[in-house]
Amino acid sequence: MNRGIVVTGGGHGIGKQICVDFIKAGDKVCFIDIDDKRSVEFAKEYPNLFYFHGDISNPLTLKEFIEFAIEKMGRIDVLVNNACRGSKGILSSLSYEEFDYILSIGLKAPYELSRLCKDELIKNKGRIINIASSRAFQSEPDTEAYASAKGGIVALTHALAISLGPDVLVNCIAPGWINVTDQQELSYEDRAAIPAGKIGTPKDISDMVLFLCQQDFITGETITVDGGMNKRMIYHGDWNWYYREN
Repeated sequence: MNRGIVVTGGGHGIGKQICVDFIKAGDKVCFIDIDDKRSVEFAKEYPNLFYFHGDISNPLTLKEFIEFAIEKMGRIDVLVNNACRGSKGILSSLSYEEFDYILSIGLKAPYELSRLCKDELIKNKGRIINIASSRAFQSEPDTEAYASAKGGIVALTHALAISLGPDVLVNCIAPGWINVTDQQELSYEDRAAIPAGKIGTPKDISDMVLFLCQQDFITGETITVDGGMNKRMIYHGDWNWYYREN
């Protein structure tokens, strides 16, 4: 298709799969990642894949990244805000500075990249795809920073959709449990916890990203891709589910 695709956190996991699938669709891809060694090796695999090393919590890095992307690809048609960092929360006394750092990566950077890409995206009738998480709607203890970043990007999605429509369509994907490495051991109990009967893969998320870039009547939405896990009601003693203290 020869589109210009920008991806954050493209050196591994979901982000890497997104890069690969856009390249296979005939597009050019420019990604940023903080893991230099891993990303350099990945970028060598494809002629139309361009890598920029940096920490997206730094706004100057974001500006330099987008300038680099336009130089390499000539245009930007799709922005995929994928990068985020996990962290702890209030039970582990996560500091204000640490909390702010997670928000800078998971929420502030997607806004700033959307701003920096705005003119290109409007000109090219582009797409913004944000990657949230089912943690935007459900939590475990001590996950305040990550949940806040993911909840924020859900709200940012519909705000951007209203501001940039109809020229730019903006959507969000909320993955559930995704196995980012084939080496992870997955038990029968793990799979049985999910109505779809399997743990998700990066390809499940990437397929939805590419679908959202092909359609022209969905915007402002957050689509949960978790095999139905968030729909299961759990009561102690029902269907072999039992609560126990750690």
